[in-house]
Amino acid sequence: MNGEHSDGQLSDTYLDNIIKQLEISDGSQSTSCVRSVFVRNDAGTFLRKLDERIKYYDNEIEKLCNFQYQSFVKSFHELLQVRKDTTSMKNELVKNNQMMQVAGQSLAKKTEALIKEYHRQSNIQQTIDALSQAFPVFETYRKLQECMEEKKLYPALKLLEQLETKHLVLVKEHRWSELIQHNIAKFRNQIRNESHNELKNFLENVATHADKIGKSAFAQAATRLDIDRRYYTSEEDRKKDQQQPVDGTIDSALINMNITELIDFSPIYKSLHINLFLNCKEEFSKHYQREKTKQAPVIMDVPPRMHESFDAFKKYLQRVTGFFIVEDHVMNTTEGLIDQRFYYELCERATQQLLAVLRRAVSQSYNPELMLDMKIVVVLFCAAIKESGFPVTPLLDVLMELRESYQQLLLTQWNQKFSEILTKDNYTPMIIEDETKYQLLLRQFPLRIEATEKLPFPRSLPYSESVPKIFLEIKDFASICAKFAKGLNVSKTEIDDMIRKPTNLLLTKTLKSALVELTAAESETQLNFSQLVQICINTLHLENAMPYLEDYIIALVHGSARQIGLRLQGASMLKDIRSLVEDRIYDKLNDKIDQCLDIASYDWMMQEASGVASDYITTTIQFLENTFRAFTHLPTQLSQTTCLSACKHISASLINIILSPDVKALSFGALEQMSLDLMQCEVFASKINIANLDSETLLLCFQDLRQLLDLVMDKQWSVFFDQYGDPNSPFARVHPHTALIVVEKLREGLKRPLLRKFNQPAMEKENIKLLETVARDLRGIIAESSQA
Repeated sequence: MNGEHSDGQLSDTYLDNIIKQLEISDGSQSTSCVRSVFVRNDAGTFLRKLDERIKYYDNEIEKLCNFQYQSFVKSFHELLQVRKDTTSMKNELVKNNQMMQVAGQSLAKKTEALIKEYHRQSNIQQTIDALSQAFPVFETYRKLQECMEEKKLYPALKLLEQLETKHLVLVKEHRWSELIQHNIAKFRNQIRNESHNELKNFLENVATHADKIGKSAFAQAATRLDIDRRYYTSEEDRKKDQQQPVDGTIDSALINMNITELIDFSPIYKSLHINLFLNCKEEFSKHYQREKTKQAPVIMDVPPRMHESFDAFKKYLQRVTGFFIVEDHVMNTTEGLIDQRFYYELCERATQQLLAVLRRAVSQSYNPELMLDMKIVVVLFCAAIKESGFPVTPLLDVLMELRESYQQLLLTQWNQKFSEILTKDNYTPMIIEDETKYQLLLRQFPLRIEATEKLPFPRSLPYSESVPKIFLEIKDFASICAKFAKGLNVSKTEIDDMIRKPTNLLLTKTLKSALVELTAAESETQLNFSQLVQICINTLHLENAMPYLEDYIIALVHGSARQIGLRLQGASMLKDIRSLVEDRIYDKLNDKIDQCLDIASYDWMMQEASGVASDYITTTIQFLENTFRAFTHLPTQLSQTTCLSACKHISASLINIILSPDVKALSFGALEQMSLDLMQCEVFASKINIANLDSETLLLCFQDLRQLLDLVMDKQWSVFFDQYGDPNSPFARVHPHTALIVVEKLREGLKRPLLRKFNQPAMEKENIKLLETVARDLRGIIAESSQA
């Protein structure tokens, strides 16, 4: 019984804990709690306890509501009673407010009307008294106004003096006299303003006709410098000239035009005289200078997209020229209005702004022809405005910047031209069909080749079509650069530099970059072996044609052969490009050789050689023989270096095959087969016919491998060790480390079961012992070399 009672208590305690857990949880553990109840088979007891807990909470809720309910009802009744009292009080307040508003409104209106009437009568009486006392003042003042309306400035000035010294003194206790005194100052200012209006009209007239004055000055400068009229006339003017006969009278009138024919200077003289009478000359002078300072930036304001319009650029500079010509005339025809210091300051500010405008126009222009026209207009501007004392030296410096931008644009255009020429070339020798076309070619590209002069037509030239085209483009570039020097007051030496420096840039950067891009390994235009050879030949003939370019530039500058300082750098650049192309030729040839050698398949454990050269080496030799037979027109130096490069690459590749980590073991038979393959290469080297290239030189390319094979196969180890370090040793080219690798692979080969099957036991032991001794000695030599 006690056991059952104890179990029941534990169960009740467990279920109570479950219910508490359900009360405090957020519902996520309800499933696990219910499951545990059913697992323990306490569902009935759990439901009973759950009902008890619900009833307990219902009772608690009911107690709480009963306890608070009476207080809530009492508070609510009190609130209703307060609402009734509040409503009653509000109604009383509204009623009282309305009664007070009605009662006070009538009184306020009567009071306001009485005050206004009192002020009106008082003001009328005061006005009558003041007017009766100041009638002479008003009469004089009326006359003054009439004089001002009729622009009678001198009588107006006398009346002003009479008012100030005689009449206003008698009525100074009146406040309105201060107003008249203030108006007198206004009349004085009005007189001065009248003169300022005259000045304003004058300035507007200057702004209107400044471009015409500048145009006349440009025409006069163009006549002196012998510059075409299109550089000072607009396109609209030229169209009008085309519609009527041009007899020169229009240009003559423009050239002989006087500034006073366009600008009436009388307003400025009249204004100066008035301010002199008012003792305000200095003030008027400052006002004039302020107005001119304000007008200058307006005159120099840049029209939109000026750098794209030649007429807009030209008209802008003509307007600036006219403005300063007028200012110079005013300074020279008036006394004290402006001085030299102010004029120079105005010129200095204008120069800075003009430099910024010109530099911006230069930097934003992408048309070389327009930039060339801009240069001539700037030259005209400097020549025209220089007469008025305007500093033109900084502007001439801008021409140098313009020249650099002009040359940079040309270099960009020629880069595209070179790329197009090089891309479209087929890189085959140029064929000339008849004598007429040959003479036409010589006029464009004057390089004669003696070897082809006696050939019949159609005649094959060694270079391709791109060579004369590139040569002609370089000549055109130099000619266009020479155009920039026209009209500049520079020496022939400076002109020569202005042509040669950009031409050198064209050769050393633009043409070089185009050729480098064309021949680069990662270029989109992948050139084959023959095309690379043709490019190499092309650079050689372009290099030979450089003296003709020198003569052309000399003729452009001096008209005849003269001594020159700076020479063209095209020859050295073309040598560099040719060296680069030769490297690409070597790479192409070596890649083809590697393709042939990749098919090599040696049986490194063969017992004896096959007696003939391997197929892969025969294929490689045939390819080289066909290649050098087909390119007989290769330059001698290129033929020599290409053949040497090929032989060195074959020898290095064969050595790498033997030393490759993939080859774990060797047999003497495999080395004999390698010796036969090497012998085939040596036969090729001795038979090949390359001008000025001795076969002994080619055979030296294979000496490293030949000495290694002879040393190992003939077992001349005693000679090797005795004469090691002697340059006259028959095995001087064999490196101990290389020999050790081959010896280790031979030792590994002798351990193979397949090789033991064919070897005689005595010979096998002898070879193993010899190789062990050789390996030990080689390691000793290597160790001594590393310590030294």
